[in-house]
Amino acid sequence: MKPQAASKLDKPGSNLTGFIFLNISQFFGAANDNLLKQVIVFGVAAGGIWANVMGEGAQAYVSLCLAVPFVVLSGFAGQFSDRYSKRHVAIAVKMLEIVIALVAAYGFVVANVWIVLAAMILISVQSTFFTPAKFGILPEIMDEAHLSRANGTINMFTYIAVILGGAIGGPIYDSYAPDTSWPNAAFPGAILLVVAILGTAATLGVPRLRAQDPKLKIKFDLFGTYIATWREIRRTALQSVIVAWSLFYMIVGGVAILILPDYKSLLGISATRTAMLMALLGICIGVGDYAAGRVSGHRIRPGLIPIGAIGTTVLFFALAVIPLNFAVVLSFLALTGFLAGFVMVPLQTMTQHLASTDQRGQVLGLWSCL
Repeated sequence: MKPQAASKLDKPGSNLTGFIFLNISQFFGAANDNLLKQVIVFGVAAGGIWANVMGEGAQAYVSLCLAVPFVVLSGFAGQFSDRYSKRHVAIAVKMLEIVIALVAAYGFVVANVWIVLAAMILISVQSTFFTPAKFGILPEIMDEAHLSRANGTINMFTYIAVILGGAIGGPIYDSYAPDTSWPNAAFPGAILLVVAILGTAATLGVPRLRAQDPKLKIKFDLFGTYIATWREIRRTALQSVIVAWSLFYMIVGGVAILILPDYKSLLGISATRTAMLMALLGICIGVGDYAAGRVSGHRIRPGLIPIGAIGTTVLFFALAVIPLNFAVVLSFLALTGFLAGFVMVPLQTMTQHLASTDQRGQVLGLWSCL
């Protein structure tokens, strides 16, 4: 696979309407994933209706159920986005989301955590197949001049959807948990179903796209696909971009996951205020993504990466030495999230642009796994 040359395209070719529909579909999908996850987390937590069913550590198991399919299946999923039209793949997996919402709805009606958890695993698998398709669609419907801004915008709305989905999950659980009898038991599933239908309908607005590698033979080789794709991009600029992405995401995501819950005891604050820190970090990452896209203008700007990387590094060190004051920590986390966007958008855009059209789905599958 030969990466495409990084040249500026002069001819306008962006499909704004298609991008809007893709953005809407992604927004509802991300919201549904996190809404379902949050309701289950509340249900299995101490004092939840399913706390005695799964025992201690159940919240971590729920998070793993959402994450593991991305690690295991992303490479396999990426092949479908190269073999078939990415629009067809997106529509197919979004239709599956409707079926999965019905499974979850049944689980809520019978108050069976295992059925609801199975639905969450299935919705994670569905998202795994949707990810290389949605990010692969962007360079097919947006020219290079608009690609950075498109990535910044879709990332911003994704983070907003994640936060809203988690936030709405609390009230939905509170309305469900006191009384799991009919018709109250149908409420969580009904919300999931409506969101899934709206997301699927939006996907139909994505323009028709041809398959980039219709002769590709799909191999059910979960990890071999990653190895083969890595060999294809070895010693290219694309390899450096993906390594940089995985290291940055691991450090920022890992550190955030590790330190944010500790602020509850360090600052002596409530769980609600701790959740506020997490929400603000997510919002600011989304705003930073959008800002990076706007600053990039009609170009891909790798020069933004050092600004974001150095800035987030300095701020993480600062968080270790600043006074343990809620307002101060809140401000530093907000700035950290904002600057993270200046790393994420250029790396994401470069991955889409450098990957050859016939293997973009597999490259994005590797990128998604890492």
